[in-house]
This record gives sequence, structure tokens and C-alpha cells, in this order.
Amino acid sequence: MSQRFDPFSTEALDDPFPFYKSLREKCPLHKHKEFSHPLYTMTRYDDVAEMLTNIELWSSHYGQMPRYSVQGCLFSDPPEHTWYRKLIQKSFAPRHVASMEDEIAELVKELVDEMEKTSSGDLHDALACPLPVLVIAKILGIPTDDIDQFKAWSDAQLAASKSPNADDSKAPREAMNTYLLEQLNFRRSLLKDAGIDGEGDPEKLIGSIIPDDVISGILLAEVDNRMLSDTERLVMLNQLLVGGNETTTSLITNLFWRLLSNRELYEQLQDDRSLYQVAVEESLRFDAPVLGLYRTNTKEVNLHGLDVPERSKVMATYGAANRDPNVFKDPDTFRLDRELEELRKHLSFGLGRHFCPGAQLSRLEARLALKEIIERFPNLRLTEEPERIEPFLLWGRKTLPVAWD
Repeated sequence: MSQRFDPFSTEALDDPFPFYKSLREKCPLHKHKEFSHPLYTMTRYDDVAEMLTNIELWSSHYGQMPRYSVQGCLFSDPPEHTWYRKLIQKSFAPRHVASMEDEIAELVKELVDEMEKTSSGDLHDALACPLPVLVIAKILGIPTDDIDQFKAWSDAQLAASKSPNADDSKAPREAMNTYLLEQLNFRRSLLKDAGIDGEGDPEKLIGSIIPDDVISGILLAEVDNRMLSDTERLVMLNQLLVGGNETTTSLITNLFWRLLSNRELYEQLQDDRSLYQVAVEESLRFDAPVLGLYRTNTKEVNLHGLDVPERSKVMATYGAANRDPNVFKDPDTFRLDRELEELRKHLSFGLGRHFCPGAQLSRLEARLALKEIIERFPNLRLTEEPERIEPFLLWGRKTLPVAWD
């Protein structure tokens, strides 16, 4: 295969993995010139891991998308990133996620109950899409009646990620911010009605005067001994909403797509339900829901014989690293006989300081969805080939037509 690679081409969108394989072997750092500025693609596991952990060289300051954008908050470097991450740590901590298992299992059951009323449908629309949106809405404090609207805004922002023009994502971002500001102002009105001017001990106010959720926590939070501005609050909430639903939806659709494309795998899970965790981790490795995110180098570097100027955009390509044969045996085969020790090396949730805070939540949702579907629908099967989602740096199915009668 030629080393010509266009991350936005139809061929790469349809199946990027053959391109990644060729790049890993022959061009481990690729330069794409046909954007408003050069875009580099890093594909070997060790290189990607180095990018994710060496934050002094590989900065998030200019955003993690192809275009330059100083987003701040969770897409920043320490110490700023550390402050903001602490604000959400409690809501996504393993103990808190574990405490939500019964509630999430009930949500899965309710969605599958609706599926059971018919004999076929779209697994994306019926389960994979609504489940993560409902869960992140609950954690953040968004009314569930509004989930379709903010899912649309989120998708529109991600779809614009390949555009060099920041204005292409402006309208959905501003619409979401207007909505989120209403949620912040609602909590302010509750505090005002209680005679509180917006300051006070969050532990005494959250859960009594205002709801116990992330929006309330961010409203009252202090960073570096000061209250956040509304601009910072909106940026952070937008980042959580956009990042908190599509990736888990893709994990679930990718997982069932591979299992149903090879019925022996689905039947293997029916026979041995101790493999649920392995199946989820193998899906994350084999089909990284986020194919990669960008970093910007703080000084000029020479990598694999290529000079990369300071402040270049370089993609840490998780999807390529996860299939590096130097790390994973038989990497281009989806297998349920892998050891968890091997699987946990995958980079689908990142590595180091920017490791995805929602990783455990995403894993839990996928495992519970897998459990319920396998128990309820032993005859589940694909009825036609699914379609891929649009954003070039995400990998998932926007349709997953199935039948289960």
C-alpha cells in the first residue's frame, strides 16, 4: 500500500486500520499537507504512549482537535488541567461509578423492555445511543426530556472537527451554552430564594438547596482560590457533555457489530458469561471509539527522520497503537481468549494525566448492555451492514440494524 494517507478520505473513513498498518510499518510519522496547516499522524504504540505521557513536549494547550483552539479547562496542561479535573473527580471515581450500577442496570432493562415489544430494530437508536446520554445527563444534572436536543448539539460539534474553520462548530456550541447557562441560572435562583448569595460551603448547599450533580458542583467550585467564571463553567460542561456520550455509544455499537459479524463470538459469550469484561476490553482495543486526538509539540523535534516544527499538530493515534504487533498478539483479529493483562495495555482511554475520567463508567455501561442483551436476545443477528458515524477521529456505528425473534 502506498504511504499516501488522507485522514479525511472516503477510504480512510470506511476502514482506517489497513492504512494504520502500512503507516506503522513504513511511515510511522506521516505528514498530511492538504489542510490549512500540516497534520501529522503518529501510529506506533511506543511513540503514542510517549506523546500521551510527556506533556512537557506534547501539549494540549492548543486543543486536541486538528485546528488550533485554546479551549482550556480539561483540554489544557497542568497545573490548570489538574485544578479542573479535581472538580469532577468525585463524580467519576470508581466508588461512585460502582454505586450507580443498579441504577444503570435498571435503565438498560427499561430500554431493552421497549425493544422486546417488537422483533427487530436499530440497536444504536434503541440502546447504544440513549443509554450513555441518559447516564451522563443524570450525572451532570440535565433533564432527561432534553437529551435528544443536547445529543444533536454534541454530534454537530464533533462533525465539524475536520473543518479548519472554527465557525463551523459555533452555532451548536453556542446553542448548547445557552441551554447550560439556563441550568446554571436555575441553581442560582434556588440559592437566591434560600437567601444565599452564591457563596458558601458546597457540602451544605449541594443536595439540600440545589441538586446534587456536576452542574451544581461546578457552580460553587473554586479553582486556585477563586470562583469560576461562567465562560469557564460552560467550556467545562460542554467538554463533559460532548465527550461523555458518543464514545460510549460507539463502544457499544462496535462491540455488538463485531460479535454479530462472527456468531461464534456471540455464542461463546452465551456459554461463558465470565468473558463479558474481556469482550468489552477487546472491543476497546480492536475498535478504539476515539481513533486519536491531537497534541502540539512545544519545541521542534526530529522523529523517524522527519523534522516536526514547533507548534505542529500531531495525532496520537490510539486506533493504530492498539493494533501494534509489538504489543498485541495477532492484533488484527478480534479474540475472546486474550488475557486481561494484555488487553489493559490498550490506549483507547488515553494515558497519563489526560486519561479519560469516564473510563470506568463507559466500561460499566457496555458490560451491563452486553449482559442484558445476551440474556434476553439469544437469537440476535445483523439484518444489514451498519453505517459508520461521521466524525473522522471517532470510530463507531450510527446504525446497527438487528433482529431478535
